[in-house]
Amino acid sequence: MIATSPIEPEAVTVVDGTLYVHELTETDPGVVRFVCEADDPEEGTRMCLRVGALALSAVNATVDAHIVEKRFDAMSAQFDESVEQAVSQIAETAAGLLDAEDGSLTAALGAHRDELEALLGTTFDPDSKRSVIALLENVLAEAREQQVAAVRKLVSVDDEEAPLAQLQRGVVRELSERLGEVRKDVQDLSERIAVQDAVAPVLELTTGKGFTFEEVLHAVVGRVAAAHGDVADRVGTERGAAGTQKGDEVVTLCLDDTHGVEGCFVLEAKNQKLNMRKTLAELDDALENRDALAAIAVFTTQEQAPTSVPFHHSGNRAIVVLDADGHDDAALRLAYMWARWIVRRECAGAGADDVDLERVAALIEDARRAIDRSSAIKRFHTNAKKSIDQASEQLGSLTSEVQDALDAVADELAEADD
Repeated sequence: MIATSPIEPEAVTVVDGTLYVHELTETDPGVVRFVCEADDPEEGTRMCLRVGALALSAVNATVDAHIVEKRFDAMSAQFDESVEQAVSQIAETAAGLLDAEDGSLTAALGAHRDELEALLGTTFDPDSKRSVIALLENVLAEAREQQVAAVRKLVSVDDEEAPLAQLQRGVVRELSERLGEVRKDVQDLSERIAVQDAVAPVLELTTGKGFTFEEVLHAVVGRVAAAHGDVADRVGTERGAAGTQKGDEVVTLCLDDTHGVEGCFVLEAKNQKLNMRKTLAELDDALENRDALAAIAVFTTQEQAPTSVPFHHSGNRAIVVLDADGHDDAALRLAYMWARWIVRRECAGAGADDVDLERVAALIEDARRAIDRSSAIKRFHTNAKKSIDQASEQLGSLTSEVQDALDAVADELAEADD
């Protein structure tokens, strides 16, 4: 047995969590040997205390864990026994309830089944007037009669209060009002179409140079030129100063308006689609070939012209559309007046001129804007006619669909009555 020296109680005290050892005598050989072999005897003593304290704590924890483990084992055994008893009781009770021959639940369900079969047999007996089936048949028959009457009233055109009859009257009244408003427009359009049909063959090209259109152009230009004392010549087959046939119509102004100086402008008839660059190039060639002071390219339709307006001018060159559809020559007459103003302006230095050329330019611009508006209105009018025609076709189709729907409803009602 290891001998240890007694420790006086007052030799060891604990104050505020700190252990104070005042006088301690230890004769245990292991402790003495460990402290003597340590580099620092004080630190060796401290280590002995710490290791001893940890070892004692571990021993206590092991003892506690062993106690808890024994208690859990006892509780687990008791729990297993209780579960086995409960399962046994449940099995016995279930066997008593669910036994196929004399179980309580089996007997109760059999009794309820018999009562339900008897009740349903009476309730749904098709031969009984008081059964559910008979009652349902009566309700369905009454509902069918009410629905048939309601549908007949809904689709009737004879009953003034019926929705379909009201819709029919509203559609007829609205169409009558609208057709009355557009009847005059349609008549005007018909007259214009008739004029177009009469003029279109004249305006169509019959040769590569388009002489037929040149004839129409010459007729219009000649009429305007006569009012001013000018001279209009068709020169499309003659060679000019440049040795080409560029320039189809040359208009020489009245010498009284140019103070004796000869001045002219040229018109180039076009019945094909050209872009702006090619159009201006041809006008430059016509100016050079005919020694003209202004040049006008005349197209048969707006789609062929490189502009979006009936009359367009830049410098001494202009582009105009001779309305082939209605044979409206307003744009061409404006172009004629513009070219005349250009020639007179160029010839103004040869003598005094009492005409306010700037004022004329302003008036020409006003006329150009008016023609642009007129052209836009014509396009809207044409689109409106197309829309009216399409609406008429849709209305006819809708009327047919309504009639077919009414016939189908009538047939269905007739089959229901049968």
